[in-house]
Amino acid sequence: MLFKGGAALETFGAVTQFAFDKTGTLTTGQAEVVTLVAPGMSDEDFLALFAELEAHSEHSIAAAVRRRAAKQDLAPLPVFDVVAHPSEGITGRDGDGPLWAGNPRMAARMGADLTADFEGLVGNAQTVFWLGRGSQILGAVAVADGLRPTSRAALEALRAGGVPHIALMTGDRRPVAERIGAQLGLSPSDIHADLLPEDKVRLVSKLSQTGAVAFVGDGVNDAAALARADVGIAMGAAGSEVALQAADVALLSEDMARRAAAHKLARRTARIIRQNLTFAMGAMVVLVSGALFLQLPLPLAVVGHEGGTVLVVLNGLRLLFDPIRADRGASLRAREESAQEQDRRQTAPTRG
Repeated sequence: MLFKGGAALETFGAVTQFAFDKTGTLTTGQAEVVTLVAPGMSDEDFLALFAELEAHSEHSIAAAVRRRAAKQDLAPLPVFDVVAHPSEGITGRDGDGPLWAGNPRMAARMGADLTADFEGLVGNAQTVFWLGRGSQILGAVAVADGLRPTSRAALEALRAGGVPHIALMTGDRRPVAERIGAQLGLSPSDIHADLLPEDKVRLVSKLSQTGAVAFVGDGVNDAAALARADVGIAMGAAGSEVALQAADVALLSEDMARRAAAHKLARRTARIIRQNLTFAMGAMVVLVSGALFLQLPLPLAVVGHEGGTVLVVLNGLRLLFDPIRADRGASLRAREESAQEQDRRQTAPTRG
């Protein structure tokens, strides 16, 4: 983890609440298209048009659509005048007129009816993105995104480390958020879905009234909440540049357990700083009192002053034996166990 300053490290140690974005933060961000519905056109033409429009987006769903089109060797169709709409979708124009792609909020803005021909997608627990032209729906894709192997272990480590409140904040639909939250052991009251960027800022502000809060995110939609939180933490490896600029801390690896270990290290750092300040001030009081009232010899005063400095330095060096190294092995084991569990789930139907 890269801290942008000492203040961020000090505040991080005082954090008692964590709020997490979902897509690309707690999940891998490597979503895959699992269902495609395009009633009025061929799947190939639909994917080609969808992929070209989403070529201008950084969202993981856009990347999933592009990967699906690339696997089928589809040539993207030309789209112009593309504009991104945070937490909603993207709009553009091709030779036949305006186009849009996005979530139900974008569809509602365009006056589109999501029930016709799409009943099976609306109620499921997968993330759904729609492609349309005006109020007409051209088709939709449902994508599935799995948890990072270390996400659950990281949240459990935060709870064990004294963090009483952990919340999930996402712009995705409620069924999807609840599916991910259940896998993480979160209660329904701590799961907030269908959020706009300003909704995340409002919730973070509300949390900060009861204690220091850290917000963890990766995308453009999270930048405002990252800036509002007492400590903003961006996913440096896969996060957007805007999120990295707004955050106080950047996680430079995909290992979520490192965040819990860094929180533990920040708390330990704060304790040692307080110990050193208390010891240094106490030593100065003793030396000054001795010089004023006891005629303290100069050599003894020098030894006391310099010896105290050495002890403070040695106490600070205890941070070299930090918990991140100790937790590294546990993090790797959690990742291996998660991968093994996923393998067992994939092979179970075949064995049956």
